[in-house]
Amino acid sequence: MEYLNRSLKTLDQIPDFNYHPRCAKLKITHICFADDLIMCCRADRVSIQLLLKAFHHFSGVSRLHANMEKSSFYVAGVTDEFKNLILSEMQFTLGEFPFKYLGVTLSTKKLSIAQCMPLVERITTRIKCWTTKFLSYSGRLQLIRSVLFEMQTYWAQIFLLPKKIIHMVTTTCRTFLWTSSTDISKRSLVSWEKLCMPGSARGLGILDFYSWNKAALCKILWAISTNKDILWVKWIHNFYVKSRNISTMATPK
Repeated sequence: MEYLNRSLKTLDQIPDFNYHPRCAKLKITHICFADDLIMCCRADRVSIQLLLKAFHHFSGVSRLHANMEKSSFYVAGVTDEFKNLILSEMQFTLGEFPFKYLGVTLSTKKLSIAQCMPLVERITTRIKCWTTKFLSYSGRLQLIRSVLFEMQTYWAQIFLLPKKIIHMVTTTCRTFLWTSSTDISKRSLVSWEKLCMPGSARGLGILDFYSWNKAALCKILWAISTNKDILWVKWIHNFYVKSRNISTMATPK
């Protein structure tokens, strides 16, 4: 993908190319991780054509082509007439927010409960794969502490999950621990809060999902407060923090 990076960076030398308004200061044309690519520019015909031309040049040289069935374009702040014009010239379909990127939902607003349901469904599906096996309490406990916890860790390090979602995940794990199922209701022998305490306090060392979510997000706050040399941190400072003190500034809305 290094060749693609160089190809897209050459757009900066073309006077007719306009960056996306939120990307101009840092001259961002794309974000790429593995084979997931987001390209962006201002919603004008020339800039879009130049961006696609650079990408098609890369495709011709590398023989790596976009999967049209999994590719979409997104526009905002334009007329329906312009939107239809771009749609007629591109092979991509018109997408809508929210959409999936790197396995999580990207939205312009705070994630809703419905948008977080895939996380609950993944955990429930994984548990149902285990219910046919005769697992002991210790076996189920180990699965909760390792596999199921890791499944929600990725989301928890990115989003402040709705309390209802965390409650649903906790309930699912608790039910699995005591009943080896997700459907059978049974009175817990010990409270979940007690199980989440460390072994030295006679707990089982299960990490509390709600506390972990807040602690994981503190890493993001720390990266911003220390102005870490990462693209997304630079973007936050350029558009939100600016020259203000992050510990005293108002929360952006």
